[in-house]
Parts: sequence; C-alpha cells; structure tokens
Amino acid sequence: MSEEKEGLKPIKRVFKFGDIELPDPGEHMTPEEVMDLYSRQHPSLTTGQIAGPFHEDGKAKYKLKGQETYEMRGNYGTKG
Repeated sequence: MSEEKEGLKPIKRVFKFGDIELPDPGEHMTPEEVMDLYSRQHPSLTTGQIAGPFHEDGKAKYKLKGQETYEMRGNYGTKG
C-alpha cells in the first residue's frame, strides 16, 4: 500500500547548526550521516554532537507527527 492511500505523510526533518537551518539531504540518511556530511562544510561538527529529534514546541519527540528538529553542535577546542 502506498503512503497516500493510508493518509500518511512523511515526517519533515530539520537540521539546525546554531542559527543555520540546513536542508535534509534525504530520509535515507541517518541523523549521524547527515552530520558527517555537513562536517565537510562545518569542520567543528567532525567531533560534534547531535540532539533530537524535537517537536516544533521544543520538547522531546515521543509520537511521530509533524516535524522533527535535530540540533547539531560543534565541538570547539582550545589551543595551548
């Protein structure tokens, strides 16, 4: 059965890095693979962390509906 026949819609995933909203490269990728992909543009993500998914209201996601937001945080070290 197709998703349309069941009335189901895919969940929109949003990836945020600070104030930047990064497009989802595809639902075939795990959130960790997405962070690895974007670490090429944002090197601090190489050893960063990912949190989520969160609902639109910022609370942890327990039910699949609407939009999932993942927050990617870079790991910034100090020199010295």
